Amino acid sequence: SIYMECVWLWEGSTTRGTTEEPHVHEFDEVIGFVSTKRENPRELDAEMEIWLGDEKNILKNSCLVYIPRGMKHCPLTFRQVNRPVFFFTLAPKGMYGRISEGAKSPAGGKPEKPVFLPPEKDANGSRYARYIVTEVPPRPVDPKAPRPTMEGTRLLRLEDKVIPGAFYADFVWIWKGSGTIAPGGHSHNWDEMFGLIGADREHERDLGGTVELTLGDEKHVLKNSCLVYVPRGLHHCPLEFKNIQKPTLCFTVGNTTEYTSIQKNKTA
Repeated sequence: SIYMECVWLWEGSTTRGTTEEPHVHEFDEVIGFVSTKRENPRELDAEMEIWLGDEKNILKNSCLVYIPRGMKHCPLTFRQVNRPVFFFTLAPKGMYGRISEGAKSPAGGKPEKPVFLPPEKDANGSRYARYIVTEVPPRPVDPKAPRPTMEGTRLLRLEDKVIPGAFYADFVWIWKGSGTIAPGGHSHNWDEMFGLIGADREHERDLGGTVELTLGDEKHVLKNSCLVYVPRGLHHCPLEFKNIQKPTLCFTVGNTTEYTSIQKNKTA
């Protein structure tokens, strides 16, 4: 499977300490923060502090922080959370692991760390700001495509075209209504994972309606917050939202640098 851990931050702070100490990974990682502010979902109404290399970054917007293999990162501090924020860590790896700063190997010496070469400074003098994604890249609109029947917001997207070498991730808020995402059944030559997360604080494991997802020759009716692992080659979709009444976060991630699908033996 693909590693992912999801946490709701309701409110509060960790200004007197940190949630994570400096470390590196032998794989790429994404750390993400998603706002629940419907009127402006790009604004967290919170303040997070994360160190990337030797640079401190203050995060105030919904974002994906891409951590290439070997790049030292953290401490991570939740400086202030004024309204619910969806927080997650994600990696195209089967199991989480890390090498902490100052860690020792079983033989007594320092463990061998993967090599990361920091990029040159940008025009603003930063080496690492380029690894923080706060926008979704524009995509052409098909004038012949049917109008969406759901209220939603495309929020964040990551892939090689956004940050060279990054893996694929796409996040969308479904606010209300009924409709279908990815109507045509298809498969991939890479592993994928769907996420459906309810945002009602009193019932955080309940979706705001029902979602039907076809996997192989089975149709599954989903009513709870969940992660759905789709191994490479497994035919899946459509993904149908039924009468969504409360905000539901929908995302897809994959261990690929670019989204591609195979439909009826034709690459799309």
